[in-house]
Amino acid sequence: MQEGTIARPSGEMLEGFKAIPTATISDVLDSMKISGIVNGFRCLMPEVRIAGSAFTVKSIAGERDTYTAADFPIGKVIEKMEEGDVFVVDLGGREVSHVGGLAATAMKARGVAGMVIDGGCRDIDHIMSIGFPAYSRHVCATGARTRIRILAVNEPIEVAGIRVCSGDIVVADATCVAIVPSAVAQKVLEECQHREELEGQFMANLNNGATFEESHKKLGIL
Repeated sequence: MQEGTIARPSGEMLEGFKAIPTATISDVLDSMKISGIVNGFRCLMPEVRIAGSAFTVKSIAGERDTYTAADFPIGKVIEKMEEGDVFVVDLGGREVSHVGGLAATAMKARGVAGMVIDGGCRDIDHIMSIGFPAYSRHVCATGARTRIRILAVNEPIEVAGIRVCSGDIVVADATCVAIVPSAVAQKVLEECQHREELEGQFMANLNNGATFEESHKKLGIL
């Protein structure tokens, strides 16, 4: 298993992003011509928004008995994670569970913010019962043992076609998952906060009787 490094963002930055809806992040990333939105994953806790540091994992999947138990050292990987990390897995979209209830419980105990899996997860009732935010392409019972090999941690990966590097900021809510590259995170946050202020004014105008068109002309946003 190859291991890269991770430079985590500040807690202050993560708290800032936690207040920003993914739709706003999407608009700002669009304006910067950055692709960072992962749509279509199942959200197990739609009432929760998370923001954390991407802890990336690259894995591959085959049929039963393709790999050995030693090829899937999920416990050792979890031990490398820190509070505020988000477990982000590139399994190439395969319909095999990379995380179940026991692994989710272990991550929650370490203060991990949640997980995003371009593959499958299982034990959904258990994961929801412990309040662990999870986003995955598939929900399936098929287990990882002898089917999955972990190739690398904290190396660049792709999730649904979006490049994710360790230390990038992951924001996820009921709408989607947003990946903000660490190199532009501060600028994205500032632009998002500005846009949120404008949208607050827009909403106030509507509540005070202004029309949508009037508010749009005044504030210049949609």
